[in-house]
Amino acid sequence: MVLRDVMLFLHIVLASLWIGGMLFLVLVLAPFVRKLPAKDQIFQEVGRRFSFYGTLIALLGLFITGLFNVHYILGFSNIFNFSNPYTLTLWHKIGLFILIVIISLLHDLYFGKRALESTFHRWMARFLGFINLLLSLAVVYFAVLLRFGG
Repeated sequence: MVLRDVMLFLHIVLASLWIGGMLFLVLVLAPFVRKLPAKDQIFQEVGRRFSFYGTLIALLGLFITGLFNVHYILGFSNIFNFSNPYTLTLWHKIGLFILIVIISLLHDLYFGKRALESTFHRWMARFLGFINLLLSLAVVYFAVLLRFGG
């Protein structure tokens, strides 16, 4: 029982780090940094630092704690029971999570690293970051649905 509670707690904290970090970047940091002369270099450095905690630590931790949560809440034997509304909603959440991981890797490892090289790379990094934020908020919505039974 204690491990179950700790895993759910960590899952919520990691989701808060991931989404809270993105919201902070968009709502607080970006409007301020855009006014500075070295804005591109600052965005590059902040992005690199957030990539470690936000992408690597948070997403990896969400995957691991998510597996524990599936085990404790649903059980792996029921994961393919698609007649259950909870399972269907969970699969929507898992699908979005996989998409978020793919987009995060593209953003962090390709477009973000090349954002100083061209307008296209900079635009794609912003666009992918925005899409990731929207998808992450959708995951939170599905988590709320799961809390109420699917």
